[in-house]
Amino acid sequence: MSCLRGRHWPQSRIGFICAIAVAALAGTGASTAQKATSSGFVYPTNHWERLEPGAAGWSADLLDKAQAYATASGSSAVMIVQHGRVIAEWGDTTRRTDVASVRKSLLSALFGIAIEEGRIELEDTLAKLGVDDKPPPLTSNELQATLAHLLTSRSGIYHPIDLEPAAAAAQRPPRGSHAPGEFWFYNNWDFNAAGSIYEKITDTDIFSAFKQRIADRIGMQDFSLEACYYGETKVSTHRHYGFRLSARDLARFGLLYLANGRWNGRQVVPASWAGESVKPLVETRNTLFPGRTYGYMWWSNFGSVWAPTVTLPQGTYFALGYGSQFLFVLPAHDLIVVHTVDMERERWPWVSDAQIGRLMWLILSAAGVGDIGPDTSLAAADLLTGEAVKTSLSGKTLRYADAAPDGPYFMRLNSDGTASLQRSPARKQAYSGKWWIDGAKFCRGWSQFHPRFDCWPVAINGSTVSLYGDHDTLFLQGSLEAE
Repeated sequence: MSCLRGRHWPQSRIGFICAIAVAALAGTGASTAQKATSSGFVYPTNHWERLEPGAAGWSADLLDKAQAYATASGSSAVMIVQHGRVIAEWGDTTRRTDVASVRKSLLSALFGIAIEEGRIELEDTLAKLGVDDKPPPLTSNELQATLAHLLTSRSGIYHPIDLEPAAAAAQRPPRGSHAPGEFWFYNNWDFNAAGSIYEKITDTDIFSAFKQRIADRIGMQDFSLEACYYGETKVSTHRHYGFRLSARDLARFGLLYLANGRWNGRQVVPASWAGESVKPLVETRNTLFPGRTYGYMWWSNFGSVWAPTVTLPQGTYFALGYGSQFLFVLPAHDLIVVHTVDMERERWPWVSDAQIGRLMWLILSAAGVGDIGPDTSLAAADLLTGEAVKTSLSGKTLRYADAAPDGPYFMRLNSDGTASLQRSPARKQAYSGKWWIDGAKFCRGWSQFHPRFDCWPVAINGSTVSLYGDHDTLFLQGSLEAE
């Protein structure tokens, strides 16, 4: 995800409140800090209105489980908002933390305003906008990339950027390998260049513009220009623009989009842009983001091809930043969920996508939302003993990740203890190694990564195999095939 200065990189509408509860709240005077709409949706002003979960139809016990899970996973802050009211918040939701690539969704909102004002058009090319970069400069073909290509990460421009991790640089395609608009690649050059373009067409810096055009207008409580920062320009003219936001301010931004860009009767972001920018415009077809789709710097289709820990309601979209910074917007339930991890600590935990999925499953279960998938927790599984695991797996092939760009995967577990992994329908060999049983766990190690190996508890239901990782979280799920 985004490259940040000083970062240490490691090696993923329930019903409205019942009329009685609303009437009770009206009598408390709590609404003096809010402005309510005719539908019962409220906008926070100086303070957020809070509801007891039970009064809002939520399960307090299940929310407690969600909080315990978030704490064990290492989340810094979680905030849950429905109909504009806080249902629950954990951790320090007032502390500003680096939200990494969530910055892109913030810039997307600013572009929506600029397009509405006629400052720029989505089809404007880099040549028309006068955009170039440090040597080697952009080619004539690259200059035909448009603003729309940048905002959807399809420019085809693979110029180096500053402070790019080696692993990310290694995945960058060669210059000239794809024409503009032809191929999706999560490209921070595109996002940084979009920032430069915005500052050029508006003659103001991104952070001042965000403060004036959005933060002040929606009453962000903790926003600070001094907390924002720019990256270096040694390799590229186009610099990283970093935001530090609190979870409660990020929730306000999500609420703005949930309300179609409107805040207390004022259109802050054009409604057309708030609707169009979050649509799934591009299929990513990328191993880092399997199954996900991308809009104008917003994501949709959250999930994991390895471990289906949650099915989010249709229409859900989200902003995403490295280190598990998430802003989920669930229009079907008037719901906002913010999750942050403070990456500026000396040591911080990696919260996986499977863990985020599990947390969202617990939160939605507490809300009484249906059709979110089964309970995939370790506690709900019927685990096998060691001998039963060996008997069930020996001589079989575990097939999984069918929806991965290079899937499906086939893990062959031979009766002599050797193992191999093939990918794609053609079963191209990827790794070879060994498998064994340790106690009641299935273990596997690939020769290429020796001496590293992994072990998991196993549950088998029919032909479905589930492997469980840390924090009561499903790690991988697939099906057995006999050969």
